[in-house]
Amino acid sequence: MGRGSVYDEIGVRRVINASGSMTYLGGSLIAPEVLAKMDEAAGAFVFIEELLAWASGEIASLTKTDAGLVTTGSAAGILLSTAACLTGNDRERMRALPQTESWKNEIVMQKQHRIGFDHAVGVAGGRIVEVGDAAGTSIDQVKEALSDKTAAILHVVLDPTPTASLEEVADVAHGHGIPVIVDAAAELPPVRNLSAFAEDGGDLVIFSGGKQVSGPNDSGILCGRGDLVAAATAQAFPNGGIGRPLKVSKEQIVGLVFALKRFASLDWDAQVERWRQMAQRMAEILSAAAGVVETDVGFPQGGGRPRIIPRTRVKIDEAMVGHTVMELDEILEQGTPAIAVGAQASQQTIWLNPQHLEDGEDEIAARHLADVLGRGASR
Repeated sequence: MGRGSVYDEIGVRRVINASGSMTYLGGSLIAPEVLAKMDEAAGAFVFIEELLAWASGEIASLTKTDAGLVTTGSAAGILLSTAACLTGNDRERMRALPQTESWKNEIVMQKQHRIGFDHAVGVAGGRIVEVGDAAGTSIDQVKEALSDKTAAILHVVLDPTPTASLEEVADVAHGHGIPVIVDAAAELPPVRNLSAFAEDGGDLVIFSGGKQVSGPNDSGILCGRGDLVAAATAQAFPNGGIGRPLKVSKEQIVGLVFALKRFASLDWDAQVERWRQMAQRMAEILSAAAGVVETDVGFPQGGGRPRIIPRTRVKIDEAMVGHTVMELDEILEQGTPAIAVGAQASQQTIWLNPQHLEDGEDEIAARHLADVLGRGASR
């Protein structure tokens, strides 16, 4: 029985993943050696606090920060970071969350940084103060939003319309004694990013454990300033408080740490070259497909994290193939084999991401898309 064969047994379709480290697809594939460590962890009882202390030291070493915490994902990291900035080490305040009306409870965010997961701020008791507009945000606008009610700034690592940089934000925030939370969920690789955001001024930095780190999909990393990580830890499992429902198992903790150590040891230059070759092959296969206006290898603008992964861009003549790119996306997902891709409706473009393609799946994905386009064009 091979890896993934359980899905054949239970009648759930496997997917050729040309989309990326998507939560709805299960995040990533855990390496066999990491799974082996998780299996070992399942074989004994431990004091979770001791295990978390070990994990904190390992994460701190790899991220060059004071301390770390294994979370149940990046959204959990936002919640726990917010809680830490709201309470500090005040145990009475920890017990009071999410009731924060008379406190410093405002979390400043640039408008372009508003994401579907920032409701975690409110769950912890924070109130988001949005600055800027669709055209961009200046550092002066960030400054103007700060007040005696500001508990933190939440900075999301994105590159859409012009925003105030992390370095600018941190400089202003620290001048007012305000911590900066950095959501860098999908910013690994490169390995240097493990420490880059803290070096640029982030007091608490959040990474996903279930994307290219290839740990459990329900894991994440919170690292940074020792006092703030301690405040987050005090409110997380196995303790009581706002983070108690965000339980991490001993297997998750061990798996995430060993996955992170493996991630930091890999040759990512060689991996990027492998991805580039895959992307180039897919572009070549699709260049002659019906309804394809052009293909190339590049990087999506305004999305497509992490940035270092080359992807195949396929510009589609929707009228010729009789389908929008969103419809093509659905057809591929419902096909045999099921294939997940990225669709960009505004550009009539499909992106094929080689990040999680196994050897040979690049050609399968490209040829299947070419076949779907051909059938559409011949109707």
